[in-house]
Amino acid sequence: MSAPVVIVGNGLIGAACAATLRGSGHPVITVARRGESGPGHLSCDLTDAAGRAGLARLLRDRRPARVVLTHGPSDVTWINAHEREAAATHTGVAALVAESGVPAVLVSTDNVFAGDRGHHRPHDPIAPANAYGRIKAQAEQAVVEAGGTALRVSLVYGWAGPAYRETYGGRCLLAAAAGQPMDAPVDQEFTPVHIDDVRRVVAALCAAGTLPGGVAHLAGPAQLSRFAFARLAYRLAGADENLVRQCSRAGTEWATRPRYSSLSCDGFDHLPGLDGWSPMSAARGLALMVAEMPATVGAAVGHAAGLAAGGGPR
Repeated sequence: MSAPVVIVGNGLIGAACAATLRGSGHPVITVARRGESGPGHLSCDLTDAAGRAGLARLLRDRRPARVVLTHGPSDVTWINAHEREAAATHTGVAALVAESGVPAVLVSTDNVFAGDRGHHRPHDPIAPANAYGRIKAQAEQAVVEAGGTALRVSLVYGWAGPAYRETYGGRCLLAAAAGQPMDAPVDQEFTPVHIDDVRRVVAALCAAGTLPGGVAHLAGPAQLSRFAFARLAYRLAGADENLVRQCSRAGTEWATRPRYSSLSCDGFDHLPGLDGWSPMSAARGLALMVAEMPATVGAAVGHAAGLAAGGGPR
């Protein structure tokens, strides 16, 4: 059997990447606080030294082919109020993985930039916009200096599932299906990327014979505001897009986000299976979500599902 991939974190990105790799027949060991420890999972709390020591033992004993770091915390507002605790987890784990010598992929963030303009490229100087950006920048340095890859992603959307906090795309579609109004900032712009694109690129990085190393950017093809994204979601769900009301990010849950959370996407043709590939547009990604709309939403979903069955915009 080939050496396993260790995926640290079992949130939206970690769970999706683990499922993709397992679906392709690759052995995977997940590491997260939840779940019972077993052959394919290590249950440990990475916020304390004992949990991080457990991860270090796993890497030493199993010598995985790759380590993929997707762990939290990732709530920007929470991290701003708990920077020391968040730093111990992010930078502590990145440092021990770097010391292990196992090639690592760190899923990072656009918050390493100041956010005063959009479409940042990997070589642009960083100037973290908040505590989350500062912490991730430190973790990036540890991983990249050890020969690993820091994969910065813009806002990731897709269905999160009942065990996780819903993504912005999911929140928009659920509100649309229920016919509820929604306030969305016009002054916070991003390049949203669908979870299926993230899992595909991470799986390709794990399949590569040699990890490219350095920094790479993964983002959707267009920059748009949260307001524009929400209106698009309502429209695709068959709801009245005028239910989306524009607002400023000040005083909202996005107040600590920079004006621009926006990246220019790199090409990934050099990775296995990605020749000619490009990430999907927000319209295509949201239409895919409409087609997958959870049945538990209720009768309001019927119209959205009917729209998706007709193909929807691409």
